[in-house]
Amino acid sequence: MQYQRTICHVMDIPQPITMHKELASPAGVMLESPLSSRLESSTQHPESSTPRSAPTLTVAITAFDPVAISTLRHMLMQTNLVKEVHEWASVQALDLRKPQDVPDVIFLDLNERAGSDFAFAQQLTRLRPAAHIVACSSQNESHPDLLLQAMRSGVRDFLRKPFDRAELTSLMARVGSEFSPEAPRHASAAGKLFVVLGTKGGVGSSTVSVNFAVQLAKIPGKSAVLLDFSRPMGDVASFLDLKHSFHLRDAIENFKRLDPTLLGGLLTTHKSGLQVLAGATQLEDWQNASCEAIERVVEIAQQSFDFVVMDFGSFYSPDCQNVLQAAQILLVSEADLPGLARLHRHLGALAKLQVSSGQVRLIINRWHRHDEPALEKVENDMKVPVFARLPNNFKQVSDANVRGDSLIQHGDPLATEFNRMAASLAGLLLPKREKKSRLANLLSP
Repeated sequence: MQYQRTICHVMDIPQPITMHKELASPAGVMLESPLSSRLESSTQHPESSTPRSAPTLTVAITAFDPVAISTLRHMLMQTNLVKEVHEWASVQALDLRKPQDVPDVIFLDLNERAGSDFAFAQQLTRLRPAAHIVACSSQNESHPDLLLQAMRSGVRDFLRKPFDRAELTSLMARVGSEFSPEAPRHASAAGKLFVVLGTKGGVGSSTVSVNFAVQLAKIPGKSAVLLDFSRPMGDVASFLDLKHSFHLRDAIENFKRLDPTLLGGLLTTHKSGLQVLAGATQLEDWQNASCEAIERVVEIAQQSFDFVVMDFGSFYSPDCQNVLQAAQILLVSEADLPGLARLHRHLGALAKLQVSSGQVRLIINRWHRHDEPALEKVENDMKVPVFARLPNNFKQVSDANVRGDSLIQHGDPLATEFNRMAASLAGLLLPKREKKSRLANLLSP
């Protein structure tokens, strides 16, 4: 089978000219044409026109009907971002073997057999992970299974037919910034990063992560995301009763093409406003979790949110050193003797990874007033102050888990302490709290 290939070039010429040139292939036609918007601008204001950077994006359109092809091609050329447009009438006839064979942007027309379209998208992604694949359909592509299949095959965006000019222009502007040689490869990370570590499994690191992150999300004008990196499988989504379509594996396996838009599509929104990347659901989800992939997920999250909270569970290794060094560590422990012994070992392990003691915030979970003598000794011996004491309230935490929600804020000590933690680490001004004496702590509930 043969396929048609049409290339549209934008040229800087002073007046409308349309040229047709036959290529060696009998099915190939080249169109060279200026942009109408640029012509109008230069005609109306020749003295004030300023040269714009030359269009750089290459685009392919697959298997659309002739009317849709013409409309889409015209809209693309008007964005002033597109250098070439290839029309692929039959993807089966294509011979794509090298990354340079794949254009920057591919508009994939979904047919009745979406599976074959997604298989083709997967082939394109393997050849060139940076390619931006846009699936187009006249239907509302909102079914979770279809979205999951599309995302895993390499699709980055959906466009509804008939095409909306403003939506297409916005999409191409975003894609153009990704491929711009003048733009930095990765935007600088700005969001504050918090890593929640437990000294052992079952110490409550997920409870701390969930309630701390929810409090951050409630800060006016701020955004927060919770990344569930707890091994072997995450509990965050269950704690918040979230029905999610995507999870950690989807971000890890697509980290080379991950950007804020793609990450946003993988997140699930909690009613508090907190965005959540659900954790692993099976052991195989960790097979591709390289340190490079983890760092990329964190980097994109920091570009997108004011606060990034990572539930690391109780597992970390030297591979995670870069992430740990860039974060404030919330180290969760209990105040019994085995727990404090493990705490001492974890502090030593973090020091070996060049995490300074100033980065560590010690969180004592299930605190009781009779723990104070031991904690005073910890502060003196380990030179790490206790940052937060979370009172032992099993019923309250259990009720929250049954509801699938965070703790209800109603002035009780446990919820109040999470509120103070979030406000303090977010850098908000708090009323000065009078330091309690040892006797006052012993008399506290």
